[in-house]
Amino acid sequence: MMKKHSLFLRALLLTLALVTVLGSVIACGTEAGKTPTNTKETGSKEAMTTSDPRYDADGYLKDTLPEDLNFNRVFKVLCGYEQRNHVGASDEMAGEVIGESIYSRNETVQDRLGIEIQWDIQRNFQGSDQTAFMQRLENDIKGSGEYDSVISYNLLPYSLAVKGYCKNLVEAEHIDLQSPWWPTAFLDSILYRDQLYALVSECSTGTLENMLAVFFNKQMLENYNIESPYDLVDNDEWTIAKLKELIQGTYQDLNTNGKADKMDQFGLCTSTNARLTSWYVGMGVKLITRDANGDLVLTAGDAKVGQAIDTVVDLFSTEDSFLVDTGNVESNFAMFMEQRAVFYVSAISLAAYNVRHNFDLNYGVVPLPKWNTEQDRYYTHIANNHPIWYIPSSARDVDCSSAFIECMASEAYRQIEPVYYDTCMKLRFAPDERLGVMYDLVRESITFDLNYVYRFVYSKDVDTYIRNCIAKPDVHKWSSTWAGIRSAVESNFQEIVTIYGERFAAMEQ
Repeated sequence: MMKKHSLFLRALLLTLALVTVLGSVIACGTEAGKTPTNTKETGSKEAMTTSDPRYDADGYLKDTLPEDLNFNRVFKVLCGYEQRNHVGASDEMAGEVIGESIYSRNETVQDRLGIEIQWDIQRNFQGSDQTAFMQRLENDIKGSGEYDSVISYNLLPYSLAVKGYCKNLVEAEHIDLQSPWWPTAFLDSILYRDQLYALVSECSTGTLENMLAVFFNKQMLENYNIESPYDLVDNDEWTIAKLKELIQGTYQDLNTNGKADKMDQFGLCTSTNARLTSWYVGMGVKLITRDANGDLVLTAGDAKVGQAIDTVVDLFSTEDSFLVDTGNVESNFAMFMEQRAVFYVSAISLAAYNVRHNFDLNYGVVPLPKWNTEQDRYYTHIANNHPIWYIPSSARDVDCSSAFIECMASEAYRQIEPVYYDTCMKLRFAPDERLGVMYDLVRESITFDLNYVYRFVYSKDVDTYIRNCIAKPDVHKWSSTWAGIRSAVESNFQEIVTIYGERFAAMEQ
């Protein structure tokens, strides 16, 4: 039989699109971890008083985990090396205010659950590291089953889920999907037929710092008499066409070699990796959507996708814009930090990088531009490498594993998010008072795509082909590209839908 709350989740799925994307955050200037009485809002969007027993003394929603949990055991987590700092699986951030909040969270989780967290840290982000990480987990699942939970690179778990190697978190006892630390935008896209195999925490530093947005250099705006992007956002005029207009005449051949390269100055720069994905995501394009019945529909071949690609290609068709080859992140940052780019698409982590490396750059941040003024909202893509949480199918105690995931996210909501987002991002890392509002707008616009989380399952990854068409339009044309991959993509998509259907049928028996 299906779990009793499964029917609720079906209803939840149909209403998620009507719910505001993310829980709101405390106002700028508030002391870290504190909330003015009667002003803290939760995922329900209702201001509650601190006397309400559902909230702690600071006005933060409590989780619903039983107070008497005591698993009295070692809890083993397979953790991606690239995600270790986000979850406190290393001592590298010791002494930093953000790091200390993460470590404090972990201590609280261990105390509340009666566990000792033991981390097994392995690289998992690129090439052979990915293969080795997944093989390590598969071997454990088929063998000793020592791992209780996994925290990894965001694109790995669903490759394992299709093989049956991940627990369905909808059936997990202690995970409360109504809680504000689980983003409704993720559930809206990924929860399907009462199945959910991994979760992204809305309050993780890895999620927050990987939000993609447009940075702009204020001094260069003044030099070129370019109108304020803040005002354009306020007036609902921040579009791709407007951005293209603003950057006209900004290119300078600084190294005088007669060709455009990364040592020159441009109006707009972005790199050729996930930053290219952010452009079509920002235009509201999803490669898998739902029909009126809630069923999945593959939309990768729709005319809208081709039109979006053409729009981005057109934006980067002039000498005033430049695509930086994927490579060392700090090398790509250099174009903006050395004031050779008026606008630069980056993860929000660039703000912390600016402070930590003493660049003292006077910049602003706005969301990715809309496709046109008819687009009803902004959309934010989260760059790869943010942590995602899941439970291997061989976990010995799913109750303990689910309590761990819920408690880690819940305590991050109360201990980490106020420090990282409100104190650091909005105050310490912000050169002007408008940034707090813009960060909120970016955060509220986060979106996800089921096609993206399953991209490693596809023999022909649509996202990679779209990036190729944007980066090298003279070589790759979308119409011919889609014609060549369509059959394989549609076949893989149908396999995913079939798996969901078969597992759903088994749940109902």
